[in-house]
Amino acid sequence: MAAHTGSPPGPELSRQRRQAGPRLDPDTAEYFRRALETLEEGLSEEELALFTPNVLSEAALASPALALTPLGCRLLLLLLPRAPPSALPPFLGALPGVPTHPRGSRVLQAALGRIPGVLGEAPGLLEEPLARLAREVATEPGGLARDPNGSFVLRALLGVLGGTGDAVPPPEGAEPKVKKAWPPQKGVWPLQKEAWPPQKGAELPASFRPLLEELAEGLEREMPSLLAPPCASLCLQGALFALHRSQSPSCSRFCRALIGCLARHGPAHPQSPLLTSLQDPARSRLLEAAMTVLDPPGLRELFRGHLRGHLRGVASHRVANHGLQRLLDHAPEDVVEEALSELGPALQEPLARGHPGVVVALLGAAQRHPRLQGAALRWLFQALRCWDPPHHPHCVTALAQLRPLGGGDSDEKAEPEGKGAELEGKGAEPEPFPIPTLWGSLALQLLLSFGDPSPIWGSLGSLPPPALLGLARSPPGSRIWDSILGSPGAPPRARRRLLRKLQGHWPSLARDRSGSRVLDAAWASGRPRQRARMAEELAPHLPDLLRDPLGRGVARNLGLELFKKDPEKWAELQRGAGLGGRGLIL
Repeated sequence: MAAHTGSPPGPELSRQRRQAGPRLDPDTAEYFRRALETLEEGLSEEELALFTPNVLSEAALASPALALTPLGCRLLLLLLPRAPPSALPPFLGALPGVPTHPRGSRVLQAALGRIPGVLGEAPGLLEEPLARLAREVATEPGGLARDPNGSFVLRALLGVLGGTGDAVPPPEGAEPKVKKAWPPQKGVWPLQKEAWPPQKGAELPASFRPLLEELAEGLEREMPSLLAPPCASLCLQGALFALHRSQSPSCSRFCRALIGCLARHGPAHPQSPLLTSLQDPARSRLLEAAMTVLDPPGLRELFRGHLRGHLRGVASHRVANHGLQRLLDHAPEDVVEEALSELGPALQEPLARGHPGVVVALLGAAQRHPRLQGAALRWLFQALRCWDPPHHPHCVTALAQLRPLGGGDSDEKAEPEGKGAELEGKGAEPEPFPIPTLWGSLALQLLLSFGDPSPIWGSLGSLPPPALLGLARSPPGSRIWDSILGSPGAPPRARRRLLRKLQGHWPSLARDRSGSRVLDAAWASGRPRQRARMAEELAPHLPDLLRDPLGRGVARNLGLELFKKDPEKWAELQRGAGLGGRGLIL
């Protein structure tokens, strides 16, 4: 026979052959092909309850070859989210090549994702195979974390052991496709996204914490090599959250080791190398995760050792400002006070850079620590140029978009002094009310929950009806109305005055997606007399409301048909008990 003289297969072809793995014999492949067709055609719940364990028992005999084939992977991904506890152990083994295989890793991940939902039914049955898998992975977790496929398995395992229920779904396109006619008419169970993440089950066994800590120790040993690959970085974040959720004492050590590793590696900053990591798009994610689980002493050490004195630059940096937000979200009161004293006089800088999240995080920190609310409000008003009395009544206009009054983004871009003096001499006429942004809406919601929101209420009261109507019709503005109407500390008189300015516009709001939410909230918080006035205004427009999907729901909830037919009975039902404050549903 002549020798083969062709060139060897290319690397892409060799990779495809390695991923293909062992093949099934024709009879076995035909059995599972028919099983997949039967499943996609449709089964009742009773038939599916028998079908699933029978097919999984046959699949266990063909494992791992079945899990590595496209047909078998698709079938197992459909069945494992409904698998009984007894069918899971054969699929929890870390067989060679399976955790890093594109299809085998998804099958193993699906088996891990089923554990939280069935752990309470048979904990002893699943503890041993899960412990065996965790010990095998703990011998070299770094290799699995650096592999794009294996990292999914590692993160799912960390979520199961830590009780976070954070099973990672397959990437887009990896889940099996279903027919267009799916689900069939017989009421079959379809592949639903609710399977990811799994439902949280019973309390975790005591043996899970040592396994999690052993796995975290293996990651800690290889931590310097796990900072750069994105998939490995996600595994470190998953280990942090799992240790924090399980209340393990190893969480603090792991978190400090991560911060110390980030402070040692990378180009050195003139003052602190950790600031360089905070400005790096990949490593800043790790720092943000560490800040969310670090204890108050650790946050003080992090702030005073690396960030104090540099907050203005951090707040203005396009990446580092997100880390500052996470710090403010979890920092104790003394750290927030120091950050406010340093950052408060320069709040216009992050706003000018397009980083309103820093301001919202600062307001959220002040909401948690009431002693700092006055200073936070003063610095914010000064940054928006509405602290002076002539501009004070119009602060909501600036807060709605977190932009200074008079236009511009910072003091350098402020209008000339003569023009500002002229505006002040004329009594500071309010600007047309802008459409609120998401960040402006969040800021106003936080300010309305402060201990003394009187400046905000005074500014809201000075708005004309068209401005309040536009606020109700915009999605971010409707959330502000939720805070106005639902806040327990809201002054009732001020709230009634605002609602009176919406009179005459309830029919148009009832047919608006955001306005109907405001109408529903106003109805739920209103007194019987106010409800009667709203029903009187809406009743003449009942035919138009019934032709509109949103208006139809408003008419049903408010009982407008009954109001037109029998107002006395409607009023009696309004005064009756058991309405729950939501109106009539007839």
